[in-house]
Amino acid sequence: MFDNFFTMFNNFFFIGLPYIAILLLFGGTLYRLFFGFKGAFRKMDWTSRGDFLWTTRSTGFFGRASIGPAVLCLHWGVITLFVTHLAGAVGGVLSLIVWVNFFRWVGMFGGILLLYGLIWAIVRRIVISQVKAMSTLEDYIVLIFLILITSFGLYQSAIKLVFGVTYSFAPWLWSVVKLQPDPSFMVGAPLVNKLHIIVALIFFAYFPFTKLVHALPIRLHIFGDHTFP
Repeated sequence: MFDNFFTMFNNFFFIGLPYIAILLLFGGTLYRLFFGFKGAFRKMDWTSRGDFLWTTRSTGFFGRASIGPAVLCLHWGVITLFVTHLAGAVGGVLSLIVWVNFFRWVGMFGGILLLYGLIWAIVRRIVISQVKAMSTLEDYIVLIFLILITSFGLYQSAIKLVFGVTYSFAPWLWSVVKLQPDPSFMVGAPLVNKLHIIVALIFFAYFPFTKLVHALPIRLHIFGDHTFP
């Protein structure tokens, strides 16, 4: 019974969920880009901002002393982790041990930066009354998602000192890219690593429906009129 449940668990989260996340990530972003959240009241247009919620609500005017470390650590943490995850995946596919080990430590530093920035960001939304008044449920959900993903990643690398997961993750990811998903690569992965990946996939599926789309430097309006009807 437990073997069947374990197999179903692996099949759903490492075969079905990746494609659901990819479909929503790209399909949701394109839909919002052209139609926005108010699609019933608007026509399709070439624009870099599908709706007025595409941009963020600026809170930089409030608690300026606290926004500096939050913004710097958060953004540089994200950039560092993007590069190290990409490099680590390539190293895992090619079995580049020194390469993977180097980017593991760089990624750990990026994770600490990101977690520090995220904690600052959520504290600002709780403590500073003006920022709290401007915050929505989505703001807290996004921050909680990112804190969970970052915490799982740091726990496995900095506390449990789990090493070598990229050698199972990278081949699994490549199998997904080739449209030949093989969940067997992830069977022996630690639970915390699986949770790190699963929560990240759920977040990618949620991404197009958040204000984080403002990070996408899309400028399709150069092909035509980009005014809102």
